[in-house]
Amino acid sequence: MIKKTTKRVLTKRGVMWLGQTCNQRCYFCYFIKRIEDHKHPEHAFMSLDKAKTICDTLRYFYGNTAIDIQGGEPTIYPDILELIAYCRDIGLYPTLITNGLALAKPGEIEKYRDAGLRDFLVSLHGVGDLHDEVVRVPGAYDKIRRAVEQMQTLAFPFRVNCTMSKPVIPLLPEVARHAIEYGAYAVNFIAFNPFEDQTAGGRCADTVPRYSEAREHLTKAIALLEEAKVEVNVRYLPLCMAEDSHRKNFYNFQQLSYDTHEWDYQSWAWSMRPPQLRKEGGVMPPFLLGGPYSRDLRSGDSFYIRDHYERSPVVQGLKFKGHRRLTLLIQRIRGLERIYREEARYRAAADCSYQYHEACNACAARNICDGFHGDYAGIFGTDEATPIEAAHGIDDPTYYIRKQEKTVEPEDASWAL
Repeated sequence: MIKKTTKRVLTKRGVMWLGQTCNQRCYFCYFIKRIEDHKHPEHAFMSLDKAKTICDTLRYFYGNTAIDIQGGEPTIYPDILELIAYCRDIGLYPTLITNGLALAKPGEIEKYRDAGLRDFLVSLHGVGDLHDEVVRVPGAYDKIRRAVEQMQTLAFPFRVNCTMSKPVIPLLPEVARHAIEYGAYAVNFIAFNPFEDQTAGGRCADTVPRYSEAREHLTKAIALLEEAKVEVNVRYLPLCMAEDSHRKNFYNFQQLSYDTHEWDYQSWAWSMRPPQLRKEGGVMPPFLLGGPYSRDLRSGDSFYIRDHYERSPVVQGLKFKGHRRLTLLIQRIRGLERIYREEARYRAAADCSYQYHEACNACAARNICDGFHGDYAGIFGTDEATPIEAAHGIDDPTYYIRKQEKTVEPEDASWAL
C-alpha cells in the first residue's frame, strides 16, 4: 500500500551522472552537446570504481539515503546492475532515470528488481509519434510503452518525467491518462528551461511554449492525476501560472529542497562539479554550503584545491577538516533550511538569471517564487505575470506545498510518521 504525507523535510536524495553517453537525442536535453560530442571529457562513462567513490561520498559524507542515477542513459552503462546492488548495500536506495529503450525486452525489469533498484523515473515526453519526434528515435514510444507495461505487470514502482516543450503541450492531459493507465505513482511536468548545454541561440518560440499557453492543458492534466490519486509536481514555472488549488503542486528552487524526490542542495552542488562528471581523473574533496569560501567551493575554486591538494595532502587535509568543522558549526547556528533557501535564491538569480515583472512586486508570493527564467524572458518577456492576491505577504517556501500529499517510498516512511 502506498503511503502519503503532508510533512515536509529537507530531502536526503543525492544524484550522480555516469557520463553523457545516450541512445536518444532529445532536442531539449540539458547535456545534448556532450552527448553528441564523443570527444567531450564528460561524454564517456566513468569506471565502476569511480562511481562507487561518488556513492560513498553521498552516503557517508553528505548523509544521503537515496540516489538518482542517470547518464546519459544509465541502462546502457555496462556495470549498472552491480552499481545498483552496491548502492542498496550501503543504504543509498537507488532510482534509475531512464528513457526506457533498453527495458522493453522481457526479463529486463526483473534484473533491476533483483539487483535492488527501488524505482524507475521514466522519461515520457509525449505520446505516439510525437514522443518519437521529440526524442529523435523512431519506435521509441513503442519501446517505452512495452517497458512500463512490464513494470505494471510486475507491480514494480515507477514515476514519470515529462518535459513541456511546445509540441507536447496539447498532449499533457493524454500523458496524464497514460501515466494513470499504466500505474505510475507520480508524474513530474518540467518546464523546458536551459541549464547546461542549452543556450538562447538554440531555443525559440517554435519549441518553447509560453507559460500562459501551457496553463490550460497543464491544469487539465493535474486535475486528472489528482482525481486518480497520483502525485503530480510541476517544476520551474511561476506560481501565478497555477490555479489556486494547484499551487501546492508547483516547485520553484525554494521548494525543491523539500521534495524528497528531488536532490539535496549540498551533495548536488558537489556531484555536478566537473571532476564528478568525467571518466578521467579522481573526485574532488566534498564541501558544505554556508561556511567561509562556500561560493568558491561551489565553483570548484576552493582554497584546498587551489593550494595544490594533490601535492600537499596532509596540509590540505587538515585545512579541509578544519573548514568542515567550522561550516558544520555555522550550519547549526544559522539552520540548514535558511542556508538552503539562500542557495535556492542564488541558483535562480546567478545560474538562471530569473527575472520579475513590475506586477510581481504586488504579488503575495513574490518572496517564494523565482519569477521568469532569464532565457524565457529574453524570448517572450515577463508580462504574463499576474499577482497573487492574499491578506498578507508569504515568506514560507512551504506555504503551498505543505498542503500536497506526497508519496513516501517504503524506506523513507520513518520521517513521515
